[in-house]
Amino acid sequence: MLVDLQVKNIALIDEISINFKHGLNVLTGETGAGKSIIIGALDLLLGARASIEVIRSGSDAAFISAYFNPDELEKINNLLNEFGIEKDQSGLLLAREIRRNGRNRSLINGQLATLKMIREISRYLVDIHGQHEHQLLLDSKRHLEILDAFIGEKIIPLKNELAEKYQRIKQINNQLQDMKLDDGERARELDMLEFQINEIEAAHLVENEDDKLKKEYKLLNNMEQVYETVGISYQKLEGEDYTEQGILDQLRIIGKDLAEIKQFAEEIEEFQNKMSDLFYQLEDLSFQLRDYHENLEFDQEKLLKIIERIDLINSLKRKYGDSIVEIKDYLNNLYQKKEELENQEALIEKLSQEKNKILEEYNKIATKMTDIRQNSAKKLVKKLEEEFKDLAMHDANFSVDFSSIKASVNGNDKVEFLISTNKGEELKALEKVASGGELSRIMLALKTITASLDEVDTLIFDEVDSGVGGKIAVKMADKLSKIGQCRQIICISHLPQIASMADHHYYISKKSNQVRTYTNIDCLNIDERIDELARMLGGVDLTDKTIAHANEMFNLAKLRREKF
Repeated sequence: MLVDLQVKNIALIDEISINFKHGLNVLTGETGAGKSIIIGALDLLLGARASIEVIRSGSDAAFISAYFNPDELEKINNLLNEFGIEKDQSGLLLAREIRRNGRNRSLINGQLATLKMIREISRYLVDIHGQHEHQLLLDSKRHLEILDAFIGEKIIPLKNELAEKYQRIKQINNQLQDMKLDDGERARELDMLEFQINEIEAAHLVENEDDKLKKEYKLLNNMEQVYETVGISYQKLEGEDYTEQGILDQLRIIGKDLAEIKQFAEEIEEFQNKMSDLFYQLEDLSFQLRDYHENLEFDQEKLLKIIERIDLINSLKRKYGDSIVEIKDYLNNLYQKKEELENQEALIEKLSQEKNKILEEYNKIATKMTDIRQNSAKKLVKKLEEEFKDLAMHDANFSVDFSSIKASVNGNDKVEFLISTNKGEELKALEKVASGGELSRIMLALKTITASLDEVDTLIFDEVDSGVGGKIAVKMADKLSKIGQCRQIICISHLPQIASMADHHYYISKKSNQVRTYTNIDCLNIDERIDELARMLGGVDLTDKTIAHANEMFNLAKLRREKF
């Protein structure tokens, strides 16, 4: 149940707070006072597309928040656990801020949330029905959706399974379409694949080979400098000839000199030991430099081969991948494509067999769904015709017409609602028969039936009483009041018959000062309700007769409510 709604800086609304209650809550007021703005704000809160146009002139942001105490709180809290949002065992708080700079945000229990999260949760909270749904009712494409909603949970697993089969069939059809090459195209593609495969295979690529080649190239290309520098380094360690001492000879002398005086101080012995270690390390380095220098050899032919190899690898990289690993992956894909083309007939046969098998499974599920829909349609017709009698459509006959279509994600059924509103008339499509008032009653009848099936406990009707008056309005009011006994109803209405049946009556008014226009909302007491009923009955000027009429209407409505 929606407990509290706060709206700030939306259209004519500066700031209002509404406490809704269980039962039938009716909102009335003059045209343009802002009744539908309130419902629109709630729709925005529950995830509808937002525009900066809704923000009140002169404000930087609009804000909407609502506190709910839903029957399905456990299911909602399970969703919140999945979303990583803290739950509240007593209720649910939603908020949304719409900013001119586009930095909008939504909150669940004070934590940032996405609109997708809000929309998932909202299906357990509120069902908003506005005048535009009359037009949706005229769209026969929506009739299957309405029937499936009436069937409920029973059909959902079948629909999911059917959709999975349908998507796989589409995928196979796309694969088969892609394989429809004539012999010439297939031969040309095979030739291209063969060329690419041979080009890559002929290179005999080895992983990380390009890195090794670059190192070899760097050495050979700078061989003269390397050879000279290594030789000089070795000579400095060993000495250039027998006449010139090298670094090692000097270290030997220093070590010998330290050995002669180490007996005089412990520290000198330590120095001598370090010098000895250093000598052996440098001597080992000298041997390594000598061996390395002796093995250095500039090979012009090898350098040219390395350059040629690097060029080849770079050429393959430009065509098939940025690395040898990627080139090899590309080669594997070429093998696969070649195999598919060479074995295309077999693959087509395999896919066709799979498609036929899945299609057979699809048809079994679709047939089962058709049976369920046809049986449920009979129940829907029976329930609707009972509701029509309560809404003074005693002679109305309703039917759900089935026809077969080619496979779709929803099965093989095309469904259309047909109606005859008067005796002796044949059943026809809704758009050819039903008036605006009749459409309102049909939609209310559908909502009455599904109210007991829906998981939401708040139903909102935004001026769905268009085209209705007199006794029909009384019947509609009674129906709304009955639904209000098991669901919270919030209804915007221009009809005094509906307002008189309200458990709670709110009056929305528009007031202006010298600068701005403001929307106010007040929950009316009994005297105020009778005055508002009189206004709805007789216009601006209240007379004793209209007040007496309003008082009588209010008391009669009270008696009818007590009988439900």
